[in-house]
Amino acid sequence: MEAVLCRLRRLVETSHHLRAPLMLLRKLWRDRRCIGRIAIDLLETYRATNFLRLVPVTSIGRTLNLYAVDDDSIYGLKLMAFISQALRLEGWQIQVVLRNRSMILGRAYFRAFGIRRFAYLEDHCLADDERAFCGLKAQEFLDGPLSLQGIKAWTFEGCWIGPQIISTLSRIRFEGSVDFTNPEVRRCLRGLLVSTLEHVLRARKLIEQHPADLALTIEANYAVFGPLVDVAICHGCNVIQMVQPWKDDALTFRRITPVTRRDHPSSVARNTLDFLVLRPWTDREQQVLDQMFKDRYGGRWFLQERNQCNTRYYTPDELTQRFRLDRAKPTAVVFSQVLWDANLFYGDDLFEDAGEWFVETVRAACANPALNWLIKLHPANVWKRKYEGITQEYAEQVLIDRSIGTLPDHVMLIAADDDISTLSLFEFIDYGVTVRGTSGMELVCFGKHCVTAGTGRYSGLGFTLDSTSRQQYLQRLACLHKQAAMNDEEILRAKWHAYAAFALRLWPMLSAKAEFMHRDQGRDPMDHNLRLVVASIDELLHRGDLAAWGRWAEGDAVDFVCHQPELAGSAA
Repeated sequence: MEAVLCRLRRLVETSHHLRAPLMLLRKLWRDRRCIGRIAIDLLETYRATNFLRLVPVTSIGRTLNLYAVDDDSIYGLKLMAFISQALRLEGWQIQVVLRNRSMILGRAYFRAFGIRRFAYLEDHCLADDERAFCGLKAQEFLDGPLSLQGIKAWTFEGCWIGPQIISTLSRIRFEGSVDFTNPEVRRCLRGLLVSTLEHVLRARKLIEQHPADLALTIEANYAVFGPLVDVAICHGCNVIQMVQPWKDDALTFRRITPVTRRDHPSSVARNTLDFLVLRPWTDREQQVLDQMFKDRYGGRWFLQERNQCNTRYYTPDELTQRFRLDRAKPTAVVFSQVLWDANLFYGDDLFEDAGEWFVETVRAACANPALNWLIKLHPANVWKRKYEGITQEYAEQVLIDRSIGTLPDHVMLIAADDDISTLSLFEFIDYGVTVRGTSGMELVCFGKHCVTAGTGRYSGLGFTLDSTSRQQYLQRLACLHKQAAMNDEEILRAKWHAYAAFALRLWPMLSAKAEFMHRDQGRDPMDHNLRLVVASIDELLHRGDLAAWGRWAEGDAVDFVCHQPELAGSAA
């Protein structure tokens, strides 16, 4: 209970007058072991970016807002400052949105890149009647029926607040299911709800007083960023979301509009896929795709390797022996997500929450002995639990013990830290099951069916087994061993989709280098970093990556698409 309240206190605002100094003291205490490293990095950054600050820039009267908000991640600060140079050097005014004035570290890094305009959420205080209004609206929400899907639908002043609140609550408690009859949960919910409603009004005030033509953000959801993005869109400002894909030297960008707000940032539009499948699939595309799978599961990139740490390829015979599989039966794998970090922002779910999906799927596997079933816990559990300092038992195991009990012989659990490479499973198994995980768009490239339990970035594109109800989904699992093999058209669409998502949608980072490192445990503001590899404007222009991004950002295309896929693809 104490840990829950501690996390909640960090999310719910304290007194307006004490918040900034208290947050600054907390930050200094938390980062005390790496202050020296931060100071050295800041000095090095100022030296490396000196040529950017010396460039004379003539304003063209357009503004880009950067939703940095916090300065917990130095990599995130430097990444936003670096990318925004594409527009700054063209005359755009760059303005950084921060939570409060105690974010001295954030200001220092942005100033290193020549960015000196800042706006603070704390400056936009609410009047007593506005706070009272938020309290009344919060009570109206709480007086209604409380369920995950019901709360997920909550909106306030044009902002979709439901998923933001649920996701934050799930990350506080680290459980696969949220029990809204629990008094502690309801107290946490009320605190988050009031804080979120007030944040929506502050975000609206900030954006009205600091309008922009365009905004850039890394995170577009959760209780802080979600309202900023929604309010900006309501005011006619497109927001570009920047996400780190599976490669260390690339980024993915997508323009958020009223139409695309609930799309996954790595999505491939149906019309793009329909256009691609008209092209011949040649040995070149197959080689690029094969190499991407080798790189994704072969430890080449840190960001993907942390999900496949210390794994190795298992041959079919080794897998059969390891899990005592019946070779006369087909084998299905349930690719579970991190239950307490479930993705609530993109798509609709067939089940109430991630915990219910997990329990009902495992129960269906237990009831179908016509297949060998492997229940694979998501490997990201390992580093995410360490990052969050979680030591309690895995939520998946708790749910199995509580709702199912001992698993039958034809159902086996694969631990999150198992040494089995997922690539060896793709090549060996016959079927996969997921809600909307990346495994669903990968497995099908090997000609293996994947059953989904919700809509998402690739459902409905013609290569997965999607269901419109939980009954249809569970029936699919009951008869999965009778499912006919994928046909050539389905496999071709799957391959083109993966090629587009893993290669064409990537922006190759050529003028800077991302650095990632492992820490023993927990958060560290220096665990990721970014260093420029150019020392002059001429070098920057020659590399061309920022110029390409700038041209796209100033246009109206939703997806950034690399027109030189050999630069973004793993075959480079």
